[in-house]
Amino acid sequence: MKVLIIGAGSTGLALAHGLHKEDVEYTVFERDSEYTFFNKARDWGMQLHWGKEHLFKVLPESLRLRFDEVLVDPHFKDDLPFPHINGETGEVIAEIRMPGLVRVSRGKLRKLLSGGQQVTIQFEKKLVDIVITQSGVVASFSDGTQYSGDLLVGCDGSHSKVREYLVGADLAKPVDIDLTMINHAVSGYTASQAHLLRKYHPIGKLGYDPQIYGIFLLAVALDCSNLEKPEEWKFQIQHSWWGAPRISELNDPKKRLQFYKGRCSKLCEPFRTAALALSDDIVLSIDQSRQWAPIKWDNRGGRVTLAGDAAHSMLPHRGQGLNNAMQDTGELYGAIKAIASGKSSLEPEITSYENAMRPRGVKDVDLSLETGQKMHVSYLQESPFLKMGFHKPKGA
Repeated sequence: MKVLIIGAGSTGLALAHGLHKEDVEYTVFERDSEYTFFNKARDWGMQLHWGKEHLFKVLPESLRLRFDEVLVDPHFKDDLPFPHINGETGEVIAEIRMPGLVRVSRGKLRKLLSGGQQVTIQFEKKLVDIVITQSGVVASFSDGTQYSGDLLVGCDGSHSKVREYLVGADLAKPVDIDLTMINHAVSGYTASQAHLLRKYHPIGKLGYDPQIYGIFLLAVALDCSNLEKPEEWKFQIQHSWWGAPRISELNDPKKRLQFYKGRCSKLCEPFRTAALALSDDIVLSIDQSRQWAPIKWDNRGGRVTLAGDAAHSMLPHRGQGLNNAMQDTGELYGAIKAIASGKSSLEPEITSYENAMRPRGVKDVDLSLETGQKMHVSYLQESPFLKMGFHKPKGA
């Protein structure tokens, strides 16, 4: 059996490790060049909790033992509750506990999963076509190359080309949400400022401005590995809001920075310093929020399927995206293992995987949106975030 994995993100790479363990032939195809892939300018943290067991299921022991390398702070081992803070007064409105909660760096996780000789990645492979043949599936790329296999898995993110093949261009488009997000990795704070940014909780906290329908998210640590040099620490600042001003009104980087500093100047610490200490020449990343909930598709006799953000793109406001992706990986790994061993056949196993994944993905896409819609102190007690915390929905 041979598996074609489109996309060398966390989902595709994790799946590749599982297949390698089972001696299942595979190739991972990545559209970026090798240099771009390993030197991405953007990074952010991701919550990993109930998805960790699925990740560990596919990883070899050598990488499980190195898992601390992907943590935003490998020294932090405490089980502290995740605080929600009134950004005006500094009052802790609520706290959420989640046993086993860790926060990982997207960049560090990809680096770990792509390292060594256990994963085969073909770089600069932009998918342009998929064709089903009598004996399998053929993927064609923009450089004129073609590769054939028994199964093709789309792990190619929220704008998945594989998803477009399965459901058509119109149905594959992510849905725009009128929620704008500034999300940026920042370094260069002084040692005292860096320590201040870890107030309330050293890994992350959420701050709400009672005057604004939105959320100030300071997921503090992004890379605090070197305890001796806090001035080298890297942080993630995030602010998302509904309605105006929209991206088109903040195209000018200086205006964008002025807007962000202006909003945070009225907040309590550490949100105020996180913004006001930014250098005047920084260009903050800004994004339009989008989502895509899985619908029924024809998997072409089990030859083509989706996993991760390609299968369910959700807002980050409940911290469920990576966990769902890792469950996809673990369950798809189990299905392929059964197929490769001859215990089952392709179509029923892949269809069974999709039938379990689809309602789970739909539920978390909906709950993540509802959480985003209740980003205000007035609605917070009704938010799925406070009602459910980081836990997986019942029955998922």
